[in-house]
Amino acid sequence: MKNYRQLEIAERESLSWTSLAGESIFITGGSGFFGTALLYSLLEANRKKELNIKVTVLTRSISTFSNKHPKLVKSKYIKLLEGDVVNFNFPSEKFSKIFHLATTTAAETYNGESQLNKYKVLTDGTERVLQFAGKCNAKKIVFTSSGVVYGELPQSMTSVSESYLGAPDTSLSSSALGQGKRSAEFLISYYSEIYGFDYVIARCFSFVGPFLPLELHYAFGNFVFDALYKDAVKIKGDGKSYRSYMDVNDLTVWLLRFMSIKCKHKIYNVGSDQSLSILDLAKKIRNIISPNKEIIIQGDITHSVGNFSRNYYVPNIDRAKNELNLDTWIDLDLSIRRISNASKSNK
Repeated sequence: MKNYRQLEIAERESLSWTSLAGESIFITGGSGFFGTALLYSLLEANRKKELNIKVTVLTRSISTFSNKHPKLVKSKYIKLLEGDVVNFNFPSEKFSKIFHLATTTAAETYNGESQLNKYKVLTDGTERVLQFAGKCNAKKIVFTSSGVVYGELPQSMTSVSESYLGAPDTSLSSSALGQGKRSAEFLISYYSEIYGFDYVIARCFSFVGPFLPLELHYAFGNFVFDALYKDAVKIKGDGKSYRSYMDVNDLTVWLLRFMSIKCKHKIYNVGSDQSLSILDLAKKIRNIISPNKEIIIQGDITHSVGNFSRNYYVPNIDRAKNELNLDTWIDLDLSIRRISNASKSNK
C-alpha cells in the first residue's frame, strides 16, 4: 500500500477509489454528512481516473437532494432512488457493494426526534438494507456504527478499544442511538451468515468537514459559527469533557479501505486518537478564526442533545493503524481552516 501521508487530500481519496473501479455501489444516507463527503470524493475520483464506478443513492427526497447538491445530480455516475430506508422499494439492479450510512438526521435529533423512532430507523432500516443485500447478491457491506455503542466509559479510561465490552445503560431512553447501533451490528452479523456477504462495522466517533452543520448540537460547529459570526465563543457546558476529531475526508479514505480489501477483523474504531478538552477546542478554533473574541463558559453540565453525556469520547485506533496502514492525515488546524472557508463561501 502506498504511503498516503505523502499525498494531497484529493489524490489520497482518488487512490483509495481505484480498487473499486467498475463496481456498482448502493449507498444509504447519501445526503448526510458522511454520505455527501463520499459522493463528492467519488465525483473527483471518476473525473481524474475514469474509474467508471456507478452509485445509486437512496434518499427520502430527490428534489431536496437535487437542490442541495446539483453537482452530484448532474453526474452520469450517480443515480438517485427515492424512498425511506425502513421500507424502500428494491431496485432491479445488482450491486456488488453497499455503504449503509443511514440514520436519523442531525437536524431531526436537534429538533427532538423521538428516541423510539431513532432506534427503529436503525433496526428496521438496517434489516431492510440487509434483505436487499441478499436480493441483489451484494458481496460486501460497510456499516457506519458509532462509538456510543460502548456506553459511558469508566473514569479511568480515556480512550476505548474494540475489545471493550461495555454498553449503554438500557434504562436510559437517551441510549436509543447506542442501542440501535448495537442491534444493527447484530443484524449485519446474522444476515451475513444467511447470505454469505462480507462486512465491516466502522464504529465512528467525532468528525469535522465542510458540510458539518454549524447551528445544531455539534460543539465544533457551534464554536466555528460563534467565531465567525457572534460576539463571543460560547461553551454550553463546563468545557472539561474530552473529544477528538477526524476530518471527514480522512474518514472517506478509511471507509474505502474497509470496502476494498478483506479485513482481518469485522469491527474497527474510526476517528482521531488525538484528544483535547472542549475548552481547548474552543480556544483553538477562536485563535485560528477570530483571536480577539472572548470565550464564555456557561457551565450547564446537564447540557446534552439526543444522546447521553460522556466525559471522554475518544477511540483507540491501533487496530486500523497497524493492520490497514490507516491514520489521521489531516491536521485539526487545517480542518478548522477548511470548515471556516467553506462556511464563508456558502454565506
